[in-house]
Amino acid sequence: PCHTVGGDGHSAPVGRAGRFRWLRCGHHRLVRRMYRWLLLWLVVGAGQADAGPVVTTNTGLFDGRQLQLQRGVVEAYLGVPFARPPVGELRWVAAQPLVKSTERRPALAFAPACYQGQHIVNWYRRVIGQFGGDTHSFAAPAVSEDCLYLNIWTPSAARANGQQLPVIVYIHGGSNSGGWSWEPNYNGAQLASRGAVVVSVAYRLGPFGFFAHPQLPPANLALSDLTVALQWLQDNIPAFGGDSSRLTLVGESAGASNIGQLMAMPKAAALFARVIHQSAGWAAAQLPSLEERQAYGRQLQSALVGASGSLSSLRAKPAKQVLEAAASVFAQSGYSAHRSADLPRPLLEALRATARQPIDLLIGTNADEWLMYLDDNQTVAAWLADNLPNSEPGPILDLLVDNSRERGLDRLITAVNFVCPSLALATGVASRGDRSWLYYFSRQRHGELAATMGAYHGAELPYIFDSHDDWLPTNAVDRRLTEAMMQYWINFAASGDPNGPGLPHWPRYTTASAPRNTLQLGSVIDSISHPEATLCQLLEQPPGD
Repeated sequence: PCHTVGGDGHSAPVGRAGRFRWLRCGHHRLVRRMYRWLLLWLVVGAGQADAGPVVTTNTGLFDGRQLQLQRGVVEAYLGVPFARPPVGELRWVAAQPLVKSTERRPALAFAPACYQGQHIVNWYRRVIGQFGGDTHSFAAPAVSEDCLYLNIWTPSAARANGQQLPVIVYIHGGSNSGGWSWEPNYNGAQLASRGAVVVSVAYRLGPFGFFAHPQLPPANLALSDLTVALQWLQDNIPAFGGDSSRLTLVGESAGASNIGQLMAMPKAAALFARVIHQSAGWAAAQLPSLEERQAYGRQLQSALVGASGSLSSLRAKPAKQVLEAAASVFAQSGYSAHRSADLPRPLLEALRATARQPIDLLIGTNADEWLMYLDDNQTVAAWLADNLPNSEPGPILDLLVDNSRERGLDRLITAVNFVCPSLALATGVASRGDRSWLYYFSRQRHGELAATMGAYHGAELPYIFDSHDDWLPTNAVDRRLTEAMMQYWINFAASGDPNGPGLPHWPRYTTASAPRNTLQLGSVIDSISHPEATLCQLLEQPPGD
């Protein structure tokens, strides 16, 4: 469900495994409907809405549910609106905040996913099959343009006692064209039970969230969704037991990439204190121009209503038609933010700016981000010639000479798109005196099938949310790693430092730090020299040096 950008500038699908052990859908529509109702009952409980907790916000009162977990009771508030529905005349308009309200409404069920196609569902089914699971166990979500909602999980006792806990806001990946805030991997109940308020948030996708047109005010629509969501949380998260001054954004793949854009936006950056950036980085040094993205908007206009067609007639087109036309128009470019008044420069440039918002950063990548997506006919030498023609291939080929073709390509493409830009971001934050913490996730599941996947793109997510599927081989090593990673993430959200009692020491990453400046999260947790630091140095070295 995630996209990244390869060295040729084209997007390619990558994704994650998820948790879906509590949903097993049959083939028949009636059976699927019965299981969906069962799922809803399991998540929010049975009974009437007024039997659960109620939270008062400045946009209404919300009825939630109490979930009994091993570590205590967690309250869940699902499908909480944070912006006006971006439909009709508000399609392709920057997110509009909700008006103040005293209306009481249930927050008992997830809202529809933002409008999208089937590629993420297909990806999940593919990965489930590769691990030997039942591919029919994953059902597609309902989708709608009316999708700007978030979900909140908070420990009941902490809220009752007036505690203000750190807040973790998760932004999902999905290539900016798919994904949803309540994918099984992102159920925040288990993480919240360990001492945080956990939020997952939606944003417009594809041609609905990454659209620009000369007749529209220049705006990054999806980023405006996230900014309005963050402002809503700043105003209202204390009512849920959260400390708005300790708000940490967490994202994976495209979600992390979008967080990077928010870091570069002064208005948005003032709304959070910390960032956990997982398996991204490719967009840190680049940002398309507004004119470039407007050109794609004109192409979409021509495809749907003709070059002279009005914006109002374009808005009137059904979402399905817009999505179908966009599949062709954006096939090569994918979906990304663009330069604008509120986002004038890419992240790495913004980190060097004099005026800056202090930020704590925890960042890392997985060992085998690209292993599942390799071209069977490609070689390392051919890839270098096609994608990095200005690099000096000799030293790189020498470094990879002992690897198989698959391992060499995986290391190379993973480094270019994920590892090297992540190292640059860690260095950029550390260079301005803020705190950076670097990880390398290397845990591979047990078994022959798992060996073909490696530490794949998104493999870390079940450990962070304690959301291991039945079809994912999970043993005592995985359980220990889960407990450690959840605590590291919560410690960082609480204080900006992931270290804490009972955990292996995580060294702070600094520009002058010793070689062992990376925490390996694998079968063993220990500090190491980053395995790809030398490869990144070679990739960044100008020819002839």
